[in-house]
Amino acid sequence: MQPMLRKVPFVPPMAPRLAKAPPTGPEWFHEVKFDGWRAQLHVDGDAHALYSKNGADYTKRFSQIKHIARSIQAKGAIVDCELLAVDDNGMPCFRTLMELGNRATLVLVAFDLLHLNGVRLTPIPIEHRKAELKKIVDKVGTHFFQFSEPFEDAVELLKICHRIGFEGIVSKRRGSPYQSGSTRDWLKTKTETWRAENSGRWEMFRK
Repeated sequence: MQPMLRKVPFVPPMAPRLAKAPPTGPEWFHEVKFDGWRAQLHVDGDAHALYSKNGADYTKRFSQIKHIARSIQAKGAIVDCELLAVDDNGMPCFRTLMELGNRATLVLVAFDLLHLNGVRLTPIPIEHRKAELKKIVDKVGTHFFQFSEPFEDAVELLKICHRIGFEGIVSKRRGSPYQSGSTRDWLKTKTETWRAENSGRWEMFRK
């Protein structure tokens, strides 16, 4: 049985395909790919739930995010986001998320809006979904809940992410609907910095 919060079930996420280089051109915009766990936040009245990308219930495991859910000014919403653990400088740290979990300082970076007040938004173009999402995030007004800003220049954004040490970028095709599963409408490009520093990531956590 799929996990659900009242009436609206978990939505299998849209997954970007890996690319060697980001696409360019006016039909694309680009976002930072943060190094955390993909999550889906459901809000329904006074209730909320947080799910992993596979639909596992994260609500109790990451109870710290309840203050975010309670601050969202909507009767109902489903937000596609990335769950991050950050250090004192606000930099995401995957190891901290793995080791400390709910004891870490947690941030949700919101990048898509799938449902709002009983209306399914997945068929409408991504830029319209993001416009509605930005309104929600701005009203919450906390740095623990952030909006994933779109950028026009993929090459420059990837250079910045490389210099800072971020994972990479995700390029998204304008006008595209939200479709569960792997898609060429979203493409991810990882930085050489991140690749080098995380080549043995899972071996490190198996020790």
